[in-house]
This record gives sequence, structure tokens and C-alpha cells, in this order.
Amino acid sequence: MWLNKFFSEGKQRNMLFLKSLCIGILIWCSFYILTPVNIINPLSSKTIWFILLNYITLILGYFSTDLLFKKKTHSNTISKKSEEFIYVVIGLLLFSFVIRYIDLFFIREVSFFNSISTNKYNLAQEDKFSITLGLLSVFRFLYFVPYLFYVVEKRSNKKLLFLCLLLFLIPIIEGTLRGSRRLIFEPIGILITIICIYNFSKLLTKKTILITVLGVVFTVFISNFILKERIQQNQKKEFLEKIYIAPYNDLLPLKLETKEFLIQNKNSWIGNITFTLLHAGQYILHGVYEFDQIQKIAPFKRKGMYNGFIVVKLLNKLNLTNIPLESLMNPTRRVTYITFFGGLYLDFGWFSLFAMFFLGAIQKTLFYYCRLNHYLKPLLIAIVFSNVFLLVFNFLRAGMFVFIFIYLSTIFLFSFTKKKLHKKI
Repeated sequence: MWLNKFFSEGKQRNMLFLKSLCIGILIWCSFYILTPVNIINPLSSKTIWFILLNYITLILGYFSTDLLFKKKTHSNTISKKSEEFIYVVIGLLLFSFVIRYIDLFFIREVSFFNSISTNKYNLAQEDKFSITLGLLSVFRFLYFVPYLFYVVEKRSNKKLLFLCLLLFLIPIIEGTLRGSRRLIFEPIGILITIICIYNFSKLLTKKTILITVLGVVFTVFISNFILKERIQQNQKKEFLEKIYIAPYNDLLPLKLETKEFLIQNKNSWIGNITFTLLHAGQYILHGVYEFDQIQKIAPFKRKGMYNGFIVVKLLNKLNLTNIPLESLMNPTRRVTYITFFGGLYLDFGWFSLFAMFFLGAIQKTLFYYCRLNHYLKPLLIAIVFSNVFLLVFNFLRAGMFVFIFIYLSTIFLFSFTKKKLHKKI
């Protein structure tokens, strides 16, 4: 398939970048058109222009480096394939998996038998947090790397394939325990991204279609399970009524006729599927409207600390800084997503245009060199996936910094160790 040749020529690499942005906008616009919600406060022109200009600046930054790469002549080959690296990453992942679940189940008393609210409460207890266990389990962010290399290197080891796919359950299990739909959605989305870019010709096989159907059923079941768990604690209202008063419903409430349909079919499979799709629509759309709310209160600028929240939190734990984490939360005090652009605005205001130009240039550099060195491809997958969901999530704040640092450190240690061993031999 032609989609499998994205990295063979410059034009196609550029198309992958543009398509990642366009697909994201298309997803948001499709849900905007199809989700039957009432918009309480239309988006301000300031919000629309901020998002539009940041998209344009990102694209300008990407294409501004064309002259630089035209002057360079590199061979169109990738680095030597290494089965060792796949197994090293798998070993690190399994090690992190064990450490992470020792931390969750034995130290912080998370359990499959607890309610989600109980697990979230236990996880929030700072006195049970271990910085040592946290650092030892950071390799869990690399869960998709073995499968990516398996696909890129066109391997045919079914046992290895099964193991690579099994690693995607690491974040999904944790997401189910703590009621985080992001931790469930993210690995599924990254898996689809890898298949679309590198193995699209196998996307419409019987096995893939079956896995997709099962994945949709699983997502519907888990989404409804998490929602019901979240609203069961010490409340007397009916399930649907509780959902109607969830945080994002004051900005994007469902239309009256839609509510009536859900109430009439609340115990049927049609009602459950419809509700899940509607809830997904509200979930995807509301971030832009949350960002619009933030623009109106003109908050102080965090100067990079909002997107770097995980780094700041770690430095606080190491007693290297003492920055109040409450000051780095959503200034509206709502526990909701504010899109990638909301994070940019909180950090830099309109100076974000310079940051987006720089980000575009970095992406072009990465897109160029990833075809010369296949070890860089996991970074490319992370960037493409983030591009698609700029209008929904802020993966930079959610762990992109950590993933990039951990992955580059893994490559460095692997290369350094191999060189040392080679010299000894």
C-alpha cells in the first residue's frame, strides 16, 4: 500500500506531517457536527485565532528547514537491525511492570476489588509515594517500542508478536484500576497509529477487523464501567442524571430529545452504545471550550511549568525545588482537559507562536532523520500521535517529556554498552 511508503521520499514525509494535523482537525470537526449538544457559550474570536495561528506557525516552522536538508546528502539507508535492542527493551518493560505493580498493589494498596474512587484516593496519598519505585518503573512508558520495531523490521515470530502486543496491557490495566480513560485510549490509539503508518495493507484483514470489533466492544464496556464507578459513591441520583451534571455538561449539554432517547433506552445495548458515542463526542469537544473559558480569565503565565508539570513534580520530590503544584493546575479549578493549545497559552500566552515555530522545525528534523536511523521511529510515532490530538489532549504534559528522555537514555545506554563489549572482545 502507498501509505507504507511515507518515509521513502521527502514529499511523502511532509504529507504524513500534514495528514497528522488534518486528521486531528477532521476528527474534532466530525464530532462537532455529529454530536447533538447545545453550545452554551460560542467560542470567542480570540480562541479561534489563537488555535489557527499556532497551527499555521507549526507548519511554517516545519517547512522552514527544507533548505537546510536540501544541502545535505545522506544515504537512504537505515541503521543495522538489532534483535538485541527489542529484547533489551522488553526486559526493561517487564522489570518496570513488576516494580510498578509492587508499588500499586502492595505499597499504595490499589486493588481490583476496590472501587475506582478508593483506588484514586489511595494513589493520592503522598506519604505512600516512593520516589525510588517511581524512578525504577519509568521504562513502562516504552510499552509500544517492541511492537513498532517488530512491524518496521517485518518480523514473523508469532510468539514475539504476542508478547509485544501483550505489553500494551501495562497502561490499560493501570487505567482501569484508577479510572483513567486516557491510559486506556492512548495505547489503543498508538497501536492504530503504528499500523496505519507502517502496516496499512494489513489493516483490512479478517483478523484486524475482528480485533477492531472486539476493541470497540471492550472500549464501550470499560468506558461505561468507569463512568458508573465514578458516580456510584454516596449519591442517590439516577446514573444518566448524574452524567448530565458532569463538569463538561455545563458547557456542552446534550440536547433534550437526545436525553429523552437515552432515558427510554437506558437498559438496552443500543442505549449503551449511543451513550458511549455521545459521551465520547462531549469528551473530545469540550477541551476547546474549556480553553476558551481560561482565555476569558486572563491567568498568569507559567513559563513552561504547566507543560513541564511532571518534571516540576519530580524536582519537588527530590527537594530541588519547592513550587506549589496547585499553581500549575487548571486555573478554572475544573478537572478537565484544556487541549494542547490551552497548555501553550497558560505557559507562554501569544509568545507560544515562537514555541510552535521551533516545534515545527524539530518535527521536520525528526521526520528527516528517522528514515536514516530506525531507532528514532518511536519518537516519530509519539509526535504523530500527539499531532492528531492537539485539539483534545495535551500529551506533552501527560508524559511526552518523560518518554523522550527515557527512550533516548535507553538508546544511549544500549549503544554505549555494545561499544564497551565490542572493545573487550
